[in-house]
Amino acid sequence: MTHPTAGNLPTLATPDDIVARLGRQLNQVEAARVDAMLQDGSAIIRRNARNTFIYTASDTLTMSASDGLLVLPGRPIYQVMAVVARSGNSMVPDIPVTWYIFDGVDTVTIPEPRYSGIINLPSFWYDVAWYSHSYDATYEHGYHDVPDDIRGLLCSAIISELATPTQSATIQSEAIGAYSYSMRRREGGSGIYAALVDFGMKDMLADYRFKAGSIPVRRSLCIQHYRMVRW
Repeated sequence: MTHPTAGNLPTLATPDDIVARLGRQLNQVEAARVDAMLQDGSAIIRRNARNTFIYTASDTLTMSASDGLLVLPGRPIYQVMAVVARSGNSMVPDIPVTWYIFDGVDTVTIPEPRYSGIINLPSFWYDVAWYSHSYDATYEHGYHDVPDDIRGLLCSAIISELATPTQSATIQSEAIGAYSYSMRRREGGSGIYAALVDFGMKDMLADYRFKAGSIPVRRSLCIQHYRMVRW
């Protein structure tokens, strides 16, 4: 899976998007700065959202189940093509998990092998901690187009920076003769990061951020008890 901070990803907006919102062409100074600001702002948004905002037709991710669940990152997720259980043992081949259940959103449920319907499944697979095992999941996911609110966030932050009389995003006031300018950011920081925060980045990205699952303690104990009784 492509990491959100990979340096070869396209920017989440273009200079034309800035011009469309600014209502005029960029001047020479602005044009010299805007490409770097688009790169920096895109990287900050992706890092905070933990999302690349790009489409991937086939991506394979290795992850451990949490109480029999695989919560896949990179929403929206269109389909899960395959799930393979990794044995971790050179003497035992990995096996396709054909009996997984995809909820259509982001979660794959892995029922225990006794529900597989496979008669000759090697006994090895009945003895592993199936609900917390490691799997390879291959799936189609991501955005065909950058969401409008993400593009708008980046453009608004950059236009704010371009309009600042100095290149310090934390400036509060400036006066030169009869001219005065004042601005206050809601949160500390510098450069494009401060502008993104000022335009509500943290609240906006909460809907896009991948949240890792946790193992419910009570259910895990029940599973362990069941396995002890079955043995």
